[in-house]
Amino acid sequence: MKWIGPMIGACACVAAMSAGAGALDECNIRGDRATVTRCLADADAEAQAALLKSEGTAAKLAREVDTATGRPGAAAAFARSMRAFADYRKAQCEFVKAMYASGSGAELAMQGCMVDMTRRRVRDVQN
Repeated sequence: MKWIGPMIGACACVAAMSAGAGALDECNIRGDRATVTRCLADADAEAQAALLKSEGTAAKLAREVDTATGRPGAAAAFARSMRAFADYRKAQCEFVKAMYASGSGAELAMQGCMVDMTRRRVRDVQN
């Protein structure tokens, strides 16, 4: 039974680290905590701008499909997917944050998660 505590801690650490890979890793090599925080904020702003652009393009295409086919559905489906993504991203990144049981680095891990998931969504929407 003595092994349960360390095993849970190790699993939490691995899950949190793997979930936080990407933007957090890119920014961690830049320096101190303030620099990392600023780097993540810049990466988030860049990812959000790319998301807005790609979602705008996809929404326009969905409306054009609806118009061309005379059957509404594509635009509404895309709007639902945008809302679902935002909810999922928030929940997933809150989970990543919670996995930092000690609390140290939890906010940075959550912010890194948000950037990574936003970047992934941009790629998904563009394809």
